[in-house]
Amino acid sequence: MIIAGAGSAGIETLGIYLSTGKTDVVLYDDKTNANIELLGQKYKIISSEEDLQTEISKNPEFCVAIGNPRMREKLFKRLIALGGIPTNIMNDKLFYNISDIPQNGSIIQPGVNISYGFEIGKSCMIHANSTIGHKVKLGNFINVGPSCAIIGPCEIGDYSYIGAGSVILPHHKIGRNVIVSAGSVVNRDLADYETFTKK
Repeated sequence: MIIAGAGSAGIETLGIYLSTGKTDVVLYDDKTNANIELLGQKYKIISSEEDLQTEISKNPEFCVAIGNPRMREKLFKRLIALGGIPTNIMNDKLFYNISDIPQNGSIIQPGVNISYGFEIGKSCMIHANSTIGHKVKLGNFINVGPSCAIIGPCEIGDYSYIGAGSVILPHHKIGRNVIVSAGSVVNRDLADYETFTKK
């Protein structure tokens, strides 16, 4: 497994991956400020395109652990072009899930509760202790912060960010590139590129 990103999201994702009992992991980060001191002694970190291609040829499974949705999409597409296969990282021992979740490179942290009829796009990040209600549809490259409640049915568009502790009330459509500020209660539809704050 390749975890692309060795920053904070990468370290968190590595912990989730290791908690499943798997240890076959390589981290990829082309930034010189990656957490080499923290991770480099114990886990292999690569930074070159050549090394990335070598690792993909050994095991093409990958997940992109970068918080910024647009950067995540860019690296996701690059890894696909190199022959990578997007693979979810989630701790199935720590959350309840009765929906089929496709292997699409999403990261689902511990304590997340997911109800029936759930749909999820490519490379989404759902942080710890969030609740996803029935018939919720997430687009591609979405971030759901810690301890959110998305009460279905509802739909959230690509690249949107739902801040920590927010509540999305049912029967609303959240557009693309929307930012919902932490602790907000969303009680209406939100247009593309809207920033919403309501407590």
